[in-house]
Amino acid sequence: MSKKRKNMELPEVMEMIENGELSKEIAKLLCYNGFPPTNDRDKKFFLQLINELMSLIPPQTPKKQKPTEIYKTPKFIEEIQRAIFNPTGLRDKDFMGFTKDGQEELAEWDIKGGKARYPKSKQAKIDRKKNEKRSLSLIPTPPKLGVSQAKNIDALGFMLQRANWLREKDGKEKLAGLEFSLKDYAKTRGYDDKQITKGGEFYNELKKDLFTGAYTTYRLDRVIIDGKEYTAHGLPNIYILLEPKNPKDKWRIKYNEPYKDYYLNGRQYYPILLKAIQDKGTNSEKGFLYFFFKLVMSYASTGNFKTQLKVSTLLENIKISDFTKQRPQEAFKVLCECIYYTASHYKAIKEVRFFESGQCKKVKVITNLEKFKSWDYKSFKKEVLEELGLDDIREALISFNTPPQEPKEITPVPDGEKTGESGQNRTEI
Repeated sequence: MSKKRKNMELPEVMEMIENGELSKEIAKLLCYNGFPPTNDRDKKFFLQLINELMSLIPPQTPKKQKPTEIYKTPKFIEEIQRAIFNPTGLRDKDFMGFTKDGQEELAEWDIKGGKARYPKSKQAKIDRKKNEKRSLSLIPTPPKLGVSQAKNIDALGFMLQRANWLREKDGKEKLAGLEFSLKDYAKTRGYDDKQITKGGEFYNELKKDLFTGAYTTYRLDRVIIDGKEYTAHGLPNIYILLEPKNPKDKWRIKYNEPYKDYYLNGRQYYPILLKAIQDKGTNSEKGFLYFFFKLVMSYASTGNFKTQLKVSTLLENIKISDFTKQRPQEAFKVLCECIYYTASHYKAIKEVRFFESGQCKKVKVITNLEKFKSWDYKSFKKEVLEELGLDDIREALISFNTPPQEPKEITPVPDGEKTGESGQNRTEI
């Protein structure tokens, strides 16, 4: 058959292929014998031939769509993470010196609102590759308290949740401990079989995350637990880590109190997509995107009432830089990036609402989330803020609606933070 006839638009057989009713092999056979037909007799012949050939092919079972894997993180664990971790982790400037706890010498680090301590005797577990500059420095390598540590805690929590689901299915009680291979842990962190087989520096970084979680202790000036404010003195390392001497054996962790109790008996949870834990696009300098996603999932609602959060508070909670927080235009730029990334990568937002600070009598509802991809601050102020009577994005209240299929284990909305549709001046964009 000539090339021209093979490329005829929408032949009947190709339509059947698109509908999954005909295999490509049969289509090629028909085309080789002169398809498409040029008269009614040929058409009848080809349709009869198609039916006979189709009867010889067993029906195909449609592929099941892989369900979305979701980790339910205990509310307490999320609040502790929010108090300790920041997107980029610690820097040399955060080093406060060495102190002693009994006979143990500890490196102290400023975590803005508290201190983190890491034992000097375990420094080799997290040290960077040696170089001349580092060897001459009196400042040790800091523990990994950035977004990678948040993902370490969430990945281990996901693996614990999966293991306990299987235990409960078998009629066994849940445990606050986990046994895992480094390969399975790497997969949960987003590395595929090919990368794992090849190996590389990422394995060392994953181990440093594990050691950081096992050895770092904390003091927090302010932390919210079960809705109440506390000063946390002497928060212990999150878990005990058992590293196998034989590389072929599995690693083990056992959670310490108070974390253990919340993993076993926590009543309130926030959902986190496994896809988000594995997403390398939210690592390092873009770690604020991961913290934003988790914040959205903790504040989002699909009911008639919405929880509002002041934009300035949101920016503080996702730990963006002071430079950004102090400049409305930069703050808006980061907010847009966060909203668009979360909506396009995870489908976790279906609309965004802005309210004036106060009684929430006016609301601007953004359903076209593509606008956040290229919205400039000047246009946003004219289209949204001016109608709300505001001049600064940081003063606005914001809320997020997630798609109905997302989990609903969301924090109950506190009194005074609820807003229904009635009595509001609502406009959509």
